[in-house]
Amino acid sequence: MAAFFSGLSDVVKGNPQHEAPEPLEGPVVATIVGGTILWFALFLVQLPFYGWFDDRGHTWWLWTCLAGGGLGFIGIWYVRRRDAAITREQAERAAQAAQAARTVETTDTVAAAETVDTVEAASGTPETDRLRGHSPASTPSAD
Repeated sequence: MAAFFSGLSDVVKGNPQHEAPEPLEGPVVATIVGGTILWFALFLVQLPFYGWFDDRGHTWWLWTCLAGGGLGFIGIWYVRRRDAAITREQAERAAQAAQAARTVETTDTVAAAETVDTVEAASGTPETDRLRGHSPASTPSAD
C-alpha cells in the first residue's frame, strides 16, 4: 500500500515514472465532418416535431443539434487549417534535410578534390582525376 502512495506522490509532484505516449493521429477531418453531418441530420429529423418538443418544454433538443452543427463548421475549418500547417511543417523539414544532405555531399566532393590536388602536388606526377574519370595528361589540347 505504501508503494502505491509513493508512486502516486511522484505523479502529483510532476515526476512521472514513464514517458507519455505519442498522440494518436487519425482521419481528423473526416471525423469532424461526420460529426457535423450527424448533428445537422438530428436537427432536421427533429424539426417536423417542433410543436411536440415545444409543448413539453424540450425545444432545447433542437437548438442543441443546431449548435452542434454550427460548431462543427468551425471545427472543420480548424482541423483543415491544422492539417495544412502540419503538412507545411513536414515539407519544410524535408526541404531542410535535403538541403543539409546536399551541403554534406558538396563538402565531401570538395574535400575529395582537394585531396587529389594535394596528392598530385606532393608526388609531382599527375594522377587520374577521380571526378572526371581521366588523367589530366591525356586531356586533348584545344590548340
